Amino acid sequence: MADVDFGRAAFDRLSPSACVFESCDFRNVKLDRRMLPLFKAKRRNVFRRCRFDGADMRSIDPGSSRFEGCTFDGADLDGWTATAAELIDCHFAGRLTHVRFYGKPWGPGAAELIPARTKNEFRGNDFRGAELVDVAFLMGIDVAKQRWPDGDEYVRLDRIHQRLTRGRTEILRWKDLEARGEALQMFQSLSFLYMQQNEVVARRKDPEATAAPEVQAKVWDALARAL
Repeated sequence: MADVDFGRAAFDRLSPSACVFESCDFRNVKLDRRMLPLFKAKRRNVFRRCRFDGADMRSIDPGSSRFEGCTFDGADLDGWTATAAELIDCHFAGRLTHVRFYGKPWGPGAAELIPARTKNEFRGNDFRGAELVDVAFLMGIDVAKQRWPDGDEYVRLDRIHQRLTRGRTEILRWKDLEARGEALQMFQSLSFLYMQQNEVVARRKDPEATAAPEVQAKVWDALARAL
């Protein structure tokens, strides 16, 4: 299926399976539950060079869909947990909030994927124009194969678990008990979140984090110094 403008399409139900959507236009479309089968097909669908700019995708679980060269500029992905989706050479811009991308299939349906696989291909994606708020890249995503925002607003650290182990010693020496408590809680959260991830990219002062912004910054600085 090629060059379809879903902003003008009208249908009660759409349930394609093992289809390729090429150069289709989903711009500014509210993707509600009627379109969920498009992304949750038993045999996954592939979206190639499709445009999701400005689309409201909060009600959509991407399932095991594969996105190649798609744009998500200004798309609302709030709450996305992409446990089985694959994204290659996609472009993101605007605010991304509460999103999780996974480097390998995870969850109840991971063993039932058609075709079966043990990794989610995730490479060449461009986040330079995106504002990442409570966004995490997990379970083996290769950070070096993506493009990230420049500047000091974000941190990029390898060997995160070694850093957490060594950095904790510095935190325990803090004299401010309240700040120390927040920092230790942040350490615990990071250890759990990045359980199967080695290199991380994160916002230095995430407005959705529990710890105060200045505590977050000091924690990331301590982790950077740890190795």
